Amino acid sequence: MRRRTMGMLAAAAVAGLTVAGAPAAGAAPSAAGDAVASVWRNVALTGTYTIRDDEGIFAAGTYCNGNVASEGWVNEVRTPSVWWETTCGGEIRVEKHVSAETDAGGGVMIYVTLRFYEGTNDTNTDLDAEYNFNRYVPAGQTSTVSEITLRNGENGGKDWAKLNLVLHNNR
Repeated sequence: MRRRTMGMLAAAAVAGLTVAGAPAAGAAPSAAGDAVASVWRNVALTGTYTIRDDEGIFAAGTYCNGNVASEGWVNEVRTPSVWWETTCGGEIRVEKHVSAETDAGGGVMIYVTLRFYEGTNDTNTDLDAEYNFNRYVPAGQTSTVSEITLRNGENGGKDWAKLNLVLHNNR
């Protein structure tokens, strides 16, 4: 099993790291032409996953379990898509793509795309399932998204991934 994070949201919890501080607040012109400071928030996505890689009629499936952990600083400009991935059984890859943007009150709209790939290896491009959701999380709050299931329909749904995610709007 292999886990990798890329992009702006680093897997700080997995690596045992913390983000030292928010980027310096910038000033952007408002509609009236006055400078307005950016609202920076620390957003984290944590949770757990279980993946099943079916090995056929005469073999038990491979199960992989672990933690999902990524975090980063965002502001009112929607961030580019960033992601985390894990693999299971040498044939399955699950990816989490995330972007977010803040509002003036410190709330964060978080956009998540989960992708399930199954093929002859864990670097394949055979996308078998995708799930998209958006969630607004007020400042200082969390939001839980439970039992998200991504399933490969090609083999009767025997290959799957289940994720439970908590979206944090920390500071």
